[in-house]
Amino acid sequence: MRPSRTIPFGLAVLLLAAACLTPLLAEDPRHPGIFKDYGASPSASLRFFASEAGRDALLHSPNPTAIELLRHFHPDAVGQYPLQPLMQPAPMGVARPAVSVTGCGTDSGTVMNRESATNAVAQRQPSVDFLLSELGSGKDLVVEHGDDSRYVTGVLDSYNAIYVHRDGSVPCYGGTDFEMGNPPIADPFNNGNFLTGTGEARVIADPAASRKQFIFADMRFNGTTSGIGLRRISAAHFESTGTCPAGTLSFGQEATCAGTTAILVNASLDNEADAPSIAQDPRSSGTGAGDIYIVATSFRYLRSVITLTACKATFTTAADCSDPIVVSGSQNDAQFGSVAVVGGGSNAGKIVLSYVDSGAIEFVSCTPAGAPSHPTCGSRSTVRNDGLVYSYLTDNGYATVDVWPAIAARTDGSGQTIFVVWSECKVAYAQGLVGCPDADIVMSVDTSLSSPSWAFHHVSTSSGHQIMPSIAYDSGQNVINIGYYSSKSDLYKNKYVMLMNQIAGGGITVGSTITLTTSYDSIGGDGSAYGFGTPPFGSFLGMAARGGTGSGSSRVYVGFTSNARLGTYGTITNTQSDNNIVRATY
Repeated sequence: MRPSRTIPFGLAVLLLAAACLTPLLAEDPRHPGIFKDYGASPSASLRFFASEAGRDALLHSPNPTAIELLRHFHPDAVGQYPLQPLMQPAPMGVARPAVSVTGCGTDSGTVMNRESATNAVAQRQPSVDFLLSELGSGKDLVVEHGDDSRYVTGVLDSYNAIYVHRDGSVPCYGGTDFEMGNPPIADPFNNGNFLTGTGEARVIADPAASRKQFIFADMRFNGTTSGIGLRRISAAHFESTGTCPAGTLSFGQEATCAGTTAILVNASLDNEADAPSIAQDPRSSGTGAGDIYIVATSFRYLRSVITLTACKATFTTAADCSDPIVVSGSQNDAQFGSVAVVGGGSNAGKIVLSYVDSGAIEFVSCTPAGAPSHPTCGSRSTVRNDGLVYSYLTDNGYATVDVWPAIAARTDGSGQTIFVVWSECKVAYAQGLVGCPDADIVMSVDTSLSSPSWAFHHVSTSSGHQIMPSIAYDSGQNVINIGYYSSKSDLYKNKYVMLMNQIAGGGITVGSTITLTTSYDSIGGDGSAYGFGTPPFGSFLGMAARGGTGSGSSRVYVGFTSNARLGTYGTITNTQSDNNIVRATY
């Protein structure tokens, strides 16, 4: 029997009355289906699969693993499966010129997925990382890991796709590059069963000369089991056209390319795993050196908590990972965690993480014990609780933005500086206010892990919305990079470009705004999402930075969702959603 919270009698009566009225009310888009009784909203991917739109997409999907997701999210609909596959609907046409995309993104970025523009479906929220000059001087091996609706159409065997740029003859994404689904992972509780990827995909690059690999994390579900999938693939695999051929890989080809080193962490038969974030200890020696840390949300017994798991960089089985520990204490509505590791100074190896609970940004630091032992964590401190962080962050009905704080740890001499960035509203929530009229990028900074004292700063206060920030630390030049979507020049706050600010080593002053893309991208213009019920931009964007110590030696990549490419749907032309990438050198 599930334990339950103690509810006062009067409140119980009100809840019972609300339950009786539920069939008469529309589904809450931020708490659909199995998440309707939780205080925290699940991530964009879980909202989709748990929603009525997700149920319908799965019922009509020719993908054989769709039945497993139906069992998990919509058990009452399993008897209806399968319904006849649906052709992609033809949305209303729009008069919009085609966008020319060249190189590594000169106006709207470079498309990373190789899907044809004919009857294209939605891709979104890509994470990104790279190995610097792995393909030759100035030529990086770049990998994105993002959500891809071709799973629903049966083209991919996972909702999580991997896109690899390995063509050194072009700056970004050329003729020998490839893409594939992230293959299913064995169910540790049911022999012969597997778990499909269901979104919130993350990737980090491990540049250590003895390993040279990429680590992938994502959500995994089937009809009985939930967890966070963890896979590692060597750079040598990605660089081999024999192991990983060019183009869109078949299920058999992707199994060969991905290899067999994949495990399930935080595995459970009664909890819902959500919103993973990963980081690696960059050190070559010391307790926990090279270890991988996975922060995730666990929806359990009408509360949601933040968990932390430690794994060896060379993991082969779940025994190489610690059991997950709860780091959010007694809080009941925790969600959207991010993690980083202090790389140098007196606190080298310390794990730092941030998350949201009931409108407050929280922080916890932990001491490594060396995987598979779990870290030891201290008490939390509140980064910000100002009444300006709330769910409906924008007043644009297309932009249901999640407040997902991002964290980075910069080494400064013998110490460190912790940066936490997020989006929040200029004005406090007021009765009758639908969404936020003006969202900004803000940050808090701390230099003491033993007794945090957070200093608040604005990153961007331009007109319109600045949303969904990501952060990337370049240890070579000791620079903090902050990237985000901005509608600063659009009166209706619907069209966005990608912007970035930098913070130089040793200081906390935010530098001038750098424009990454110049072609405005309409968040409400995605014709390919029609019929799939997916939020246009997802829950996050990806960002990674690496380089040397000299000026011009560093590069930062930003992975983002773009609707700039036109698709064709029968005789109709419309915008469609892609996973794009843009690069800046400094």
